[in-house]
Amino acid sequence: MYLKALEIQGFKSFPDKTVLNFGEDITAIVGPNGSGKSNISDAIRWVMGEQNSRQLRGAKMEDVIFGGTEKRNQMGFAQVTLVIDNTEHIFPTREEAEVAVTRRYYRSGESEYYINKQSVRLKDVNELFMDTGMGREGYSIIGQGKIDEILSVKSGERREIFEEAAGISKYRHRKEESERKLERTEENLVRINDKIAELELQVEPLRAQAETAKKYLVLRDELRVLEISVWLEQLQNLRTAKLKLESDTAQAKEACDQAQAALDEAYAQGERFTEEMRQNDVAADALRGQVTEAESAAGEESAAIAVLQTSVDHNNESLRRLEQELTSTDQRRENLQGQIDGQLARIADIDRDAAVLETALSELLSRAQALADSAKGAADEAEALRAQEAIAVAEAADGRAALSALQAGLDEAGQRRITVRQELSEAQRKLEESEKDAKTNRRALNDAREEAQAAENIIQGHSLRMDSRRQKAESAQNIKQELTRQVNAQEDRIRLLTEMEKEYEGFNKAVKTVMQAAEKNTLRGIHGPVAGLMTTEQAYAVALETALGAALQNIVVEREEDAKAAIQFLKQRDGGRATFLPLTAIRGDELRENAAGEYGFVGIASRLVQYDARYDHIFKNLLGRTVVVEDLDSGIAMARKFRNAFRIVTLDGQIINRGGSMTGGSASRSSGVLSRANELERLKAAQGALHGKLNEAAQQQAALERQLQQQTQENQALESDLAKKDDEEFIKDLARDQLGLAEAGERIFYDVND
Repeated sequence: MYLKALEIQGFKSFPDKTVLNFGEDITAIVGPNGSGKSNISDAIRWVMGEQNSRQLRGAKMEDVIFGGTEKRNQMGFAQVTLVIDNTEHIFPTREEAEVAVTRRYYRSGESEYYINKQSVRLKDVNELFMDTGMGREGYSIIGQGKIDEILSVKSGERREIFEEAAGISKYRHRKEESERKLERTEENLVRINDKIAELELQVEPLRAQAETAKKYLVLRDELRVLEISVWLEQLQNLRTAKLKLESDTAQAKEACDQAQAALDEAYAQGERFTEEMRQNDVAADALRGQVTEAESAAGEESAAIAVLQTSVDHNNESLRRLEQELTSTDQRRENLQGQIDGQLARIADIDRDAAVLETALSELLSRAQALADSAKGAADEAEALRAQEAIAVAEAADGRAALSALQAGLDEAGQRRITVRQELSEAQRKLEESEKDAKTNRRALNDAREEAQAAENIIQGHSLRMDSRRQKAESAQNIKQELTRQVNAQEDRIRLLTEMEKEYEGFNKAVKTVMQAAEKNTLRGIHGPVAGLMTTEQAYAVALETALGAALQNIVVEREEDAKAAIQFLKQRDGGRATFLPLTAIRGDELRENAAGEYGFVGIASRLVQYDARYDHIFKNLLGRTVVVEDLDSGIAMARKFRNAFRIVTLDGQIINRGGSMTGGSASRSSGVLSRANELERLKAAQGALHGKLNEAAQQQAALERQLQQQTQENQALESDLAKKDDEEFIKDLARDQLGLAEAGERIFYDVND
């Protein structure tokens, strides 16, 4: 066994991290006075568990920490790590090839010990070096003046040195410890005997109470049997009443169904009658409208006839008057020839107007005849005239059609002549082009073969691309499967945590009993445990769980009466004990000392949780005088400044109580109900992101599969084209189609419109 390395940081004159590596041979550390040689031996002694500061050439243990200079600040801690070779298994309890012992000391007075980076006690370090000759008092560490001290000490102290060198000190320490345990055991036996003597005095009263309790148990069992019998009788009666009610309900339901069916039929029949009446009303309204329109039309026609008849009578009267004037003025014919001519012209106009009016009158009379059945002859004459007119119109249309057909035939003949000339010119042009393109035919064949070779190269490239896309698709499938596994695992975890929340896992029996009764409405005014009425960030979960402690399971109720009822319920059910916090009774306040500006201050605990406003006094009472700090050093400094006036909790769960007492050690970061609730919220928040990633992976996989399928189709199409291009007949046909070439005996027809 030999020393392999020594790592020093912040110890005495070594502020920076310094590593000393030792070889297998003898190593000597030399240097002038004050260079730190003795500090190295002190570091080795110190890391092995030395507790006497005088052995380390200091007045107090804090002196081992680098105190600072004019240019450098002092260090907050000292740390030394000693690495020892254990290949020969000098340490029987350790299987590692190397054993690293670490000691760290803070200015606050707190010490930490580690063996291979695992936290241990000072006792474990002492037991590790015991009987190895390497302890802090071992013969292998001989400091300044140690030899003189060994020679000058008493025989008993010299014996301890020899026992350490011989490897039997471990048994001496075990013997001393066993003797101390034996003394403590004897003291405990004395106290137990005193308690037994005291309890013997209480045996007789307790025996009487036991007899009373036995009678009570017998009577309680009898009462329970009687109550069960009563409950069974009531249950049987209830079952009979239930069956009768079910039968009556079935009959009533059947009658109700029949009545409902009859009612539905009546409603349906009423709706049919209503629909028929509505249709009849609509038809009656239509008929009324038609009668009204007919009456209106007849009135208008009658009025028009009357007007026209008046005009005709007036014109006839004018005509008679003019004829009389003409008869009476024959003698003035020569003088009034111009007037006669004008009058004749006027008479002609009037005759034409009269004819027009008579025609209009005939039409109106025919329409009136249709309404009144009084002008049949005029309607027949008008109909005959209409038939003659239709025949004349048809003959005229036939003539126009024949003329158009002749003109179209003439135009078509001219167009056909032009088309034939164009076809002839196009045929000549095609012939010339075919002669020119005959040479291109072979070139087209060669190009087709070259295209086939290129197609083969393209197919190979597409095959490589398809392989790449296939690999991407498989990778996407693997990613999708992994995400699916993560989603399933997360959902299982969420389901487990939700079930634990629902079943109040982590809470004691009393809390479960009260909350289950509250859910069944057996108990009133129950709000829930403190842990279920608050939320906080994950960074504060450990600190707040530590600060609250058992108060996490306190049950918040509305009134003192609700708490009394719950306590009575627990007593009756033998459900354990619980602490209740009535909203009407609890009053709380927050810390009045201003610690917000102190180093390491995180916040007042009551302000680091979120809760409903009605629970303000509850959480101020529980957390209002608790301060959360970053670490224990800042907590100690704050406690000293404010004279331990309030409780301080670090983020990792260490506590400085009011008055100065400290509570600490390792703390679980994921076992509390707050941590569980935060984890559940975090998992629910992360679930959406995982589902989004899973959907993206599925979409990506589908896209890659589509690309792979498309690539496969493209490869198949290219392979088909390549197979066709390898066919000589196909190449010839393609060249003939593209170049317009013909073989012997073939004719090629061209569409001039192409």
